[in-house]
Amino acid sequence: MFPGYISGFTPPDREALRADLGYRPDERICLVTVGGSGVGTHLLRRAAAAFPLAERRIPGLRMVAVTGPRIDPDSFTSLPAADGLEVRGYVHDLYRHLAACDLAVVQGGLTTTMELTASGRPFIYVPLRHHFEQNFHVRHRLDQYSAGRCLDYDQTGPEALAQAIAAEIGRPVSYRPVEADGAARAAALLAELL
Repeated sequence: MFPGYISGFTPPDREALRADLGYRPDERICLVTVGGSGVGTHLLRRAAAAFPLAERRIPGLRMVAVTGPRIDPDSFTSLPAADGLEVRGYVHDLYRHLAACDLAVVQGGLTTTMELTASGRPFIYVPLRHHFEQNFHVRHRLDQYSAGRCLDYDQTGPEALAQAIAAEIGRPVSYRPVEADGAARAAALLAELL
């Protein structure tokens, strides 16, 4: 039996959170993150290539690309330098940044996409092509919440991704609310066994 979603974070006032994280009110934050594996290099590179095109459409755009533990952030030095594009290897309390961003571009991992759904943030997710969980389980779960915009990797060329970023950033969302009682339900189920 599935007890429901369990999150350890209830987002505070979003503007206060953004200020605490160092995001200015005039910035539009696009957070790109691909999780803890090394397979997200290509999506990170595509997002970085889309940045100049998206920046022309979105005043004040700032893109923060998080490489994670298995992708060397220095491997992105071959990209043309662009003001407003940051590549970071690690971001402390990433879930807080997800709650504060104006848009996230992510792979199809369940934890990240559900954090975005629970925080009510618009996001684009690009599941790994032959990854069963991301293509079926996660996509089904997100469809139940009417959350996120799914793109196939073939739809993430620079121009297409820039258009998707411009269309989705700051978009008001009307996701179905994520249940907040998963931990209490799990504890009750365990208590029945004791």
